[in-house]
Amino acid sequence: MTVGVAVVGAGFWGKNHLRVLREVKGAQVLGVCETDEKTAREVEAKYQVPVYNKLEPILSMDDVEAITVCTPTTTHYTIARKALEAGKHVLVEKPMTSTLQEAWEIIKLSEKTGAHLSVGFIERFNPAVRALKNLIKEGVLGRIILVMARRVTRWPERVGDVGVTKDSAIHDIDVMRYLMESEVEEVYAKAGSLQHRFEDYMEIMIRFENGVIGFIDANWLTPRKTRHLIATGSEATGTLDYITQEVTIEDSEKSVKPKVEWSEPLKLELQHFISSLEAGEKPCPNGVDGLKALEVCEAALKSSRENRVVKISELKP
Repeated sequence: MTVGVAVVGAGFWGKNHLRVLREVKGAQVLGVCETDEKTAREVEAKYQVPVYNKLEPILSMDDVEAITVCTPTTTHYTIARKALEAGKHVLVEKPMTSTLQEAWEIIKLSEKTGAHLSVGFIERFNPAVRALKNLIKEGVLGRIILVMARRVTRWPERVGDVGVTKDSAIHDIDVMRYLMESEVEEVYAKAGSLQHRFEDYMEIMIRFENGVIGFIDANWLTPRKTRHLIATGSEATGTLDYITQEVTIEDSEKSVKPKVEWSEPLKLELQHFISSLEAGEKPCPNGVDGLKALEVCEAALKSSRENRVVKISELKP
């Protein structure tokens, strides 16, 4: 079985989707939607795939069963809504939507239409994250007490409509939920902007319902890219490097690096999406995962503005 798919948005990340989907088993790229004329011509020439400047022609194609949304955040809701209404399965890049209300609406629409909704949390498919999760489940680290992540770099010029919280920190929020298998209860955060329209640094403290404390350091000010996470347990500490995909386990006696086979997370993510559709199963992460991560982002921004701890239960879509 082959799944017909179209890519909406052929900017920096959309081109990556297009490149990888052409390599994914079971996927057939049938079209691209791109409003920039120069980019559209380049994509059509390079990939030999039809490019449209409007969404409607793609949604009207019966053989297009799914779309991936790689456009600016402010457009995610409208594109996802139209696609779901047309019965297309949707993978939308993070953040899922601009607001919690929009997130709830497309989740409900997905349930109503039966079309699947997934969110592009690529780090869930990072082999190092999968390896650390397995070690945690096996009890190698003991009881997890703390988890800390650092995701810093210079400002990526491709990002223009959200700050570092919803663009970068959201990855670690989702990974922490995935690793801890617990929901966030409350958030305290401090953010600011040195040279950007939105916040370009954010420090977040999270309390999970299971008692684990999380810390996230995210900024667009650091000259060298760093992306790592440390889980501190009662018996050992596990460190992962998102970039090198290395995992290190340390206890009082030794330090070991389990073998982790490197693989491109985006290819694993899109292969999972296509394979799930082939099997008639719901892909993961789903719309609720997108909503939960967005809730924590909104709580962090609210906490910083109001200089207080914000409970997730306070937030209303």
